[in-house]
Amino acid sequence: MKIIVCQFYTPNVSYGAYTEKINSHYCELNGYDYYVEKNEDEIKEKLEGRSPTWYKPHLIKKVLKNNPDTDYVLFIDIDAIFTNFDRRIEEFITDDFSIMMTKDYGPSLVNAGVMLLKNNQFSNNFISQWWDICEEYPEYKTGLWHDQTCIGLLHKRIDQNQFKIIEPTDFNSRNYDPKRFIFHAFSFGMHPNRTIDQIHNQIFNIQPEENVTLHDLGSFYNTDKSYLHNYYNRFYEQLFKPYKQKADILEIGVLDGGSLKVWEKYFREGKIHGIDLKVNEELHTDRVTTFKVDQSSIDELNEFASKSEKYDIIVDDGSHKMMDQQITFQIFFDLVKSGGLFVIEDLQTSLECRMPSKAVFGWGDPEKTTTLEFLENLKNSKLETDYKIEGYDSILNDIESIEVSTDREDSIYAIIKKK
Repeated sequence: MKIIVCQFYTPNVSYGAYTEKINSHYCELNGYDYYVEKNEDEIKEKLEGRSPTWYKPHLIKKVLKNNPDTDYVLFIDIDAIFTNFDRRIEEFITDDFSIMMTKDYGPSLVNAGVMLLKNNQFSNNFISQWWDICEEYPEYKTGLWHDQTCIGLLHKRIDQNQFKIIEPTDFNSRNYDPKRFIFHAFSFGMHPNRTIDQIHNQIFNIQPEENVTLHDLGSFYNTDKSYLHNYYNRFYEQLFKPYKQKADILEIGVLDGGSLKVWEKYFREGKIHGIDLKVNEELHTDRVTTFKVDQSSIDELNEFASKSEKYDIIVDDGSHKMMDQQITFQIFFDLVKSGGLFVIEDLQTSLECRMPSKAVFGWGDPEKTTTLEFLENLKNSKLETDYKIEGYDSILNDIESIEVSTDREDSIYAIIKKK
């Protein structure tokens, strides 16, 4: 059985080369032909002014025409990759369809980012009709992803027994899982390269270069400290230079562990600890350890603190909620070594806490003390807050300085230095 996998992209698609390498490697391992169209002039010419996603039917038709002996064509968007190299396309091929697609995650009938087509008359007719139906609905020519809308319209007119629609969890998954078959990264549009570069680096065991900047490491590990907030360039690089040889660091809020990987690579020696709502053993190395701690629980914070060692640096990148930030600081500031640093990220939530439009995020009671107000009180040698924990007034004597950023209202941070 001959199967061709096809994709297309233009030079402006930053993750295209990563996708191409991953998918071509998968096809090579499994004996499939792989074709990727990168000729920008040809793509633009065939589009005839339509939105870029309308190149799909032209590409599929071209592949079928140039490879008449092909049995099946699998088209996948350029932000979709094979994730399990041991699985084969044949496991999805049965005799009960000519075209197979998955349900859409949104309002459309199907998601047009992954489609498997049998090389027969039905599929060839469908591809032509797909392009032509837009003449009846010219408003769908230029709207991005309306090629998908038109498939829903066309579906009403065809032999639906030839058109199979399956669940998207495996054949077209929006979540990356190496056990699944195809990961479609459309949900990660806010991330640089839609995280495909990270997966590429994992597959081909590519490591970051030595002696690079924090920003470079943040870009490699795809942390929002780099691409969203620019914290590494704005202050971390300069602030952490004295600690680069050795630092014991605790980060509150682990998520996928990108920051912990950055700290491990940047600080040549020292332990790297992270706390979150669950332990992530996949991140553990001889220097990295994660612990299960609920930042909103005074009891769990106290329990961790009672057993913990001291740290040169503590970074709060946790829930960003008013109470959590303030009780964490009161309990954990004692864990900072003399001369060490306590950093609180994303303090813009203190501003959003008072905005009714942001209430959905649940940053805290708008009538109570915000973390920015809490820090201002600390500057004035007052431990005053609606979230005060009795018995921690002594931290006032341990604070050498408090610096709150003022350069970006959407990414506010504070640096508290210990005497």
